[in-house]
Amino acid sequence: MRARIILPLALVLAGAVVALVLARGSAATIVTNDGLTVECSGWTGVTDGCAIWGEEVRAAGAPSSTFEMDDVVRLRFDRAMFGFANDCTVEYYLGRYPDDVAWSDEIACSEG
Repeated sequence: MRARIILPLALVLAGAVVALVLARGSAATIVTNDGLTVECSGWTGVTDGCAIWGEEVRAAGAPSSTFEMDDVVRLRFDRAMFGFANDCTVEYYLGRYPDDVAWSDEIACSEG
């Protein structure tokens, strides 16, 4: 009796996990002409417009007075909650600490 309930439930759960992974999409990493690396996680749903999105954020200027946009070597875009959140996050990485997030900010997600 338990097997009749547990087995279908396990199959549904496994199917949901596979669907979530497949729905994630593919990530994009682009290096612009001036050396800025722009990363868009698969959860954002943006691949082709990733570089444009990075240039828009760069043109808007630094969100903090603690660094200049000229110091930024990498921008990383992500969407929380497995891609179901309304807003996206942009992380700023500086040349002197390329592996550490210098600043993180909530922004509107790109449609591209």
